[in-house]
This record gives sequence, C-alpha cells and structure tokens, in this order.
Amino acid sequence: MYVVLETNDRNVKRTARDTGVPENTVRRWRDEWKTNGPPSLDEVTEAAFEYATAVESTRDLALQKIHERIAKGEGTLAQLATVFGVLTDKIDRARGIADRRVEHVHSLPSPDEIRATLGALVQSAQAGHAVREEEIVDAEFIEQPAPALPAGTR
Repeated sequence: MYVVLETNDRNVKRTARDTGVPENTVRRWRDEWKTNGPPSLDEVTEAAFEYATAVESTRDLALQKIHERIAKGEGTLAQLATVFGVLTDKIDRARGIADRRVEHVHSLPSPDEIRATLGALVQSAQAGHAVREEEIVDAEFIEQPAPALPAGTR
C-alpha cells in the first residue's frame, strides 16, 4: 500500500480508488507512516516489484482489449495512448525510473560576454549601414496622391 500511495504522489483518493481500500484506511496508514516511518526498504522493494508486475499485467490486458475494440471499430487510438501512458507512468514510478523532480538551470552570460556580443552587434550594424550607403547612388522621391476609396454599395 505504501508503494501505491507514494506512486500516486501521496494522493489518498487516487490510492483508495486504485487499490479498492477505503480512503479512511489509506489516510490512517499514511498518518501512521508519517509518525512511525515507512516500511523497511526490503518490504518496499518487494512490494514495488509486485505492484509493477501486477500493473504491467493490467496494462498488457488493457492494451489487448483496446486493440480488439479498435479492430472492431469500437475504440479509438486515444484510449490506447491514455491507458498505455498512465499505466507505464505508474510502472516507471514504482520501479524508480521516473522522478517527478526536474531541475532547470538557467545561466546568463557574464557582463564581459554581454559587452562583447553587443559590441559585435553594433559593429555589424555599422558595417551593414556602410555597405547600404555605398549602394544608394541617387534617390528621388515623387509624391503621389493617395488613391480614392471605391464607391460603396448598399
């Protein structure tokens, strides 16, 4: 039960629904584990293996049934993807493959790198301007009246 609760991110309702154990019982066990600590590592490892094996079996059966329904034109690929994704996620979490913690590292360039980059940008803009100035030989502007809007019809 502890493994299922942890796999479900300590969500009591989801754990109760997944296991068929009443919410009050799951809540009581969760509180007991908070006070007395979780089960031993050996117990958790064994339970995790058993849970992952059972979920894999369920996933495989669900995929088979959905495949049969799709073959009969009664199901959709979305059903297959949803069942496969949810059950695979649970298996991965129980086996410790997935981890909900994601670390993002953002770093800015140093002030010297920023100065160098901006300096290069300014030099490129100035060089581009110089090239464009050389291309413009003579320009003449001729003003033209704005075209009238076409007459509307009602």
